[in-house]
Amino acid sequence: MPPSRTGRAREGSPSRIATRIGPTVALLLILLEHRRATCLMSNSVDNWVNGNAVVCNGIPGLTKEQRELCHVNPDVTVAALKGLQLAVSECQHQFMWHRWNCSSLTPRSRTQQSSVLLQRGYRETAFAYAISAAGVAHNVARACSMGRLLSCGCDPSNYRGRTPAKARGVQWKWGGCSHNLDYGMQFSRQFLDTREKAGDIQSTVNLHNNQAGRLAVANNMQVRCKCHGMSGSCELKTCWKVVPDFRTIGKTLKDRFRNAVLVTQSNLGSVTPSSRARGGRRRKPDQQRRRKNRVGESGRKRKTRDLAKQLFYYQKSPNFCERDPAIDIAGTAGRRCNKTSTGGDSCGSLCCGRGYNVVRQRRTEWCGCKFHWCCFVQCQNCTVEEWITVCK
Repeated sequence: MPPSRTGRAREGSPSRIATRIGPTVALLLILLEHRRATCLMSNSVDNWVNGNAVVCNGIPGLTKEQRELCHVNPDVTVAALKGLQLAVSECQHQFMWHRWNCSSLTPRSRTQQSSVLLQRGYRETAFAYAISAAGVAHNVARACSMGRLLSCGCDPSNYRGRTPAKARGVQWKWGGCSHNLDYGMQFSRQFLDTREKAGDIQSTVNLHNNQAGRLAVANNMQVRCKCHGMSGSCELKTCWKVVPDFRTIGKTLKDRFRNAVLVTQSNLGSVTPSSRARGGRRRKPDQQRRRKNRVGESGRKRKTRDLAKQLFYYQKSPNFCERDPAIDIAGTAGRRCNKTSTGGDSCGSLCCGRGYNVVRQRRTEWCGCKFHWCCFVQCQNCTVEEWITVCK
């Protein structure tokens, strides 16, 4: 009889954007939660503060500013690092069938330095920065409302404006515990934007993409409501705001990736969108002046808002076909492909014309799962053999 297995499926392996933080975070979370509970019960803030140095010095890859921020808010910093893990996991999901599959953002046995790809100006770099900033803001905002952090709680804002769609036709009010997006966005800026100091095109573009990632969270906030009344009559609804499922953020930024804007640096040092990036013809000076006169102030503001959501890049991406350790490219050799597909996951595209091999694969998966009262699921391990195609 196949061996049985009890419990939930494990989550994906920890990853990192900056450096090899994954294996460290789980231990730090246990340490922080234990110390936090102990200090709160003993009402000893001094014990909490004195242990911060031990926690923060154990996190590799932090800059001086990030380490100082960690000393002030160690619990929030760990929530931010978990947000980076979430970002890498979502990146891998969105690009699993692309030549670049976010492998350059996962831990390897190398020195504790940031991925070389993060020092470039590719579309992929833009996505990595945006999803990272979004992950930090998203996870910190949720952690605040769940009471896991000392320095923040539910969003204190009193929302004003139009009635939420879920509350139309009934009496309602803002209430509950909204996710503290303002605090999450603020900490994301403090934690990530401080790394960009040079003021050159790279730093300017990185800062823009960080903010674009945070806007992807803010623009997708959702409203949840709860009914109140006798026998479920829903005479009154209490509504609050929550951050969206992170898969929604990943899809939004994937769309931004496809339509990323190529930028250039002018002689004045400002970053401006390149007309060639959007496929348009260069207009003559007099045509540009006439068009500018036709565009009103509202149109210019709308264009600025739209650009704020877009991802910027300033270097053409390599094809990611061949392995190149110098720039953190793993290549596509050995990657699984779909021989019947005509999309990006096809063997023709993913294997870059090198062809593919058909190999027999044996894998183990859960089967015969049964729910037992109460409350756990017990499964068996089953061995499955299949033929797959992998790139040469």
